[in-house]
Amino acid sequence: MYKVLLADDEPLALEGLKIMVNWEKWGFRVEGLCRNGEEAIEHIRLNPPDLVVTDIRMPVLNGLELIEETRRLGNRSTLFVIASGYDDFDYARQAMSLGVKHYLTKPIIEAEADEVLERMRNELIGREERQLMRTGADRYAVRQALSMLLFGGEEANRQELMRTLNHLSSQASNWTYVQVWTGEEVLGSAREIALRMAEEYGRSYLIDRMGGSFGLVLGSDQPDNEEVSAFAERLHAAMRAAISGRIEMAVGCDVDDLNKLSTSCRSAIEAARFLFFGGTPIVHYAKVQGQKLSFEPMELKAVDSVVETMENARPEELASAIREVFRTFEERMVQPELVRIFETQVMLACASLVKQLGGNPDEMHLLWDSISDADRGKHLQKSAETLIAFCLKCQAAVHELQEMNCGGTPAKVADFLRRHYKETFTIKEIAEQFYINPVYLGQSFSRKYGIGILDFIHDLRIEKAKQQLRETNDASWAIAEALGYRGYQHFLKQFEKRLGMKPSDYRLHCSE
Repeated sequence: MYKVLLADDEPLALEGLKIMVNWEKWGFRVEGLCRNGEEAIEHIRLNPPDLVVTDIRMPVLNGLELIEETRRLGNRSTLFVIASGYDDFDYARQAMSLGVKHYLTKPIIEAEADEVLERMRNELIGREERQLMRTGADRYAVRQALSMLLFGGEEANRQELMRTLNHLSSQASNWTYVQVWTGEEVLGSAREIALRMAEEYGRSYLIDRMGGSFGLVLGSDQPDNEEVSAFAERLHAAMRAAISGRIEMAVGCDVDDLNKLSTSCRSAIEAARFLFFGGTPIVHYAKVQGQKLSFEPMELKAVDSVVETMENARPEELASAIREVFRTFEERMVQPELVRIFETQVMLACASLVKQLGGNPDEMHLLWDSISDADRGKHLQKSAETLIAFCLKCQAAVHELQEMNCGGTPAKVADFLRRHYKETFTIKEIAEQFYINPVYLGQSFSRKYGIGILDFIHDLRIEKAKQQLRETNDASWAIAEALGYRGYQHFLKQFEKRLGMKPSDYRLHCSE
């Protein structure tokens, strides 16, 4: 992270500048707050920051004098940004003459601050890239050459770049490619950490990639990736301490020549497939080499069971069934691509079911798009939870459609029971009212609602009992009698079965 010093004689403005600006987003960290120019110059002298954001009007030493004194003391590297009011334009113009390129108006506007910090970061990155590496060649040129070697590029300077690589290759016995993934929102900060650690390491070069990732090429003289493994662990620890979210790495195999670096790169990408199963944020090709990921189409048979469970089981049973399928995927190490096919087939089967019931299947496609996100396919557990969320919403939609279609006799019976749950019926008496076989009624009702008719009635009664216990002072026995229970012990048994406590304890718990 780049170090930032803030200088302003107004305490509220100083604290607001620290809190209101998203410094970490652009790879900066506030390391000091100063109330006047004299404090600021002392801080700069003892611990030179990368960037100073200063007010112009300050006591003892104003912002312009602070810049002049910093340069007089020989500090040419610290960048300055002026933050002041609209009426300080003349001062700002003087600051520009001192080499200050950027000006923030007060009160600070977030979009303006983001634009300035992005430019500051790019300027600092550009400065770093212009530094000569130890061998005398430009580190940026080396990164360019490595990027061309791995991913192709313009042929114009190919011979010059190859000379750079040939010279560099002799600087280490082994070379290893490491791929790093982070969230897009913290990529800048992660990149800065990696860039600085790479320079400290020496024979290490950062290569920018797309999609929230970058690569590192590391040279070492130790066998078996020991030096590289230690660096990867330190880098991960440094990133984890500074940023949040996804931080994962894949370490490729060793190669003894930079011209073979593409082999190390391919092995890192192959090893990265094992990150899908979680367990470790750093995967080494040497440790997973030889392990095979399953791509058996038989795994897709679980699609039918998931959809059937969605139709006939309770939500918690549906979630449990999906988690069990994904536990099997983990045990058998099913390829990520096959898991994505499985998810897609479940989604399509759900859409087909909705269509059969007279609903709009496109709504299921839109639901899937709204629930799933970019990280879904990167981890097995994330994929499982996304599919569960989708199937639960689909289940609710299917049940609603079934109700709209009258739902058959079980739905009519359920509606009847909701209106007459206080009365006493046998299943035979209910079946006679709907002109249906009692056994068939019991079976079809259980398939639809996941519980028997009697339990359905008890659930309705106990739910009403809970409400009356919360909202009235009626005695438990009176509530039980009003709900249709002929004996208090029967009511007590059903209540404790569902809530694990006596009615009196429930009332006491609700009143706390």
